[in-house]
Amino acid sequence: MFSIKSTFFSILLGLTTAYAQDFNPKYANEFLTMGVGADALGMGSAVVADVQGLAAGVWNPAGLLHQTQDIEVGLMHASYFGGLAAFDHLGVSKRLQNQTVVSANVIRLGVDNIYNTTQLIDNQGNIDYSQLQTFNSADYAIIGSLAKPTKIQHLSLGLSAKVLYRHIGNFAKAYGFGFDAGLQYRPSKNWSAGLSLRDATSTFSAWTYNLSPEMQATLLETNNELPQNGIEQMLPRIVFGIAGKVPLKSEKYELGGQLNAEITTDGPRNTLLSGSVFSLDPRAGVYLNYDHKLVLRTGVSQFQYYQDFDQTQKLGLQPHLGAGVVLQNWTIDYAFTRLGLGGEGYFTHLFSLKWAFSVRH
Repeated sequence: MFSIKSTFFSILLGLTTAYAQDFNPKYANEFLTMGVGADALGMGSAVVADVQGLAAGVWNPAGLLHQTQDIEVGLMHASYFGGLAAFDHLGVSKRLQNQTVVSANVIRLGVDNIYNTTQLIDNQGNIDYSQLQTFNSADYAIIGSLAKPTKIQHLSLGLSAKVLYRHIGNFAKAYGFGFDAGLQYRPSKNWSAGLSLRDATSTFSAWTYNLSPEMQATLLETNNELPQNGIEQMLPRIVFGIAGKVPLKSEKYELGGQLNAEITTDGPRNTLLSGSVFSLDPRAGVYLNYDHKLVLRTGVSQFQYYQDFDQTQKLGLQPHLGAGVVLQNWTIDYAFTRLGLGGEGYFTHLFSLKWAFSVRH
């Protein structure tokens, strides 16, 4: 763990240097795309067409309008990369009136207790463990959302504003903001469509660095460039989805699914379809619901090409599994997925909890 976290420190500084100096939009503020709710992640993140309530503030704010209770409170925890990074979410949504629902979601992605080894070796070449220190690197986002119906029947509109704070110990920090917009069309209880425009005006983060003279010398001696203050930009992405469900022979069973297509605008990516400006990444999910008390889910996402050991190019994808149980006003969801290409990667367990209730007037 010592060497992994030390290496991670170098990677963090390198990435922020590249973003800030070159204004490279690709994968900037990427933690915002990870999503919340084990129910959504168990579906391969294919949810923009029928997501509703609290989690819609992150996936598609238009879905807020369709929450069934007055208030929803939710939280989630996930451990990524073999426990190296922790992802946490806390949110609340409230129906102000029949025509308006608002929400606030807080997200943190953090790597804690990273070893700073830049001062481990003194000027005489001796290892001095008393100089070994640790620090944290974390990304925070506060997302405020609002949803209202439109003049078009069955069509709802949602807007989100995002405030970002990111830091790498006391060496670097960034403040940022951005906006999302979404539409959701629900003409019947059996099918729906959704459109989410994320980072609609681009999402920006302004980085500043505070490196000690000793750290600057260490970076230069190891052939690293000194990071410069600058702006990181995340370009807009469009997510379109269609969802449907059908009751089975027994009225207590319901089978549903959804197809999503995510279009990025920051140039070629390793996706199923990649172009000079636009790239398309499809995802799909299905679920089986029993009496609105037990749900089983599965999904696929992240269709990417990779080279196998024999240097042949193959198409890989990320599978997802999940389940949920409803206990009166409480919903407990679980998802199991893997990060990485081909046979490589880390298996990840995700848990989320939601409490939904109505207020008597």
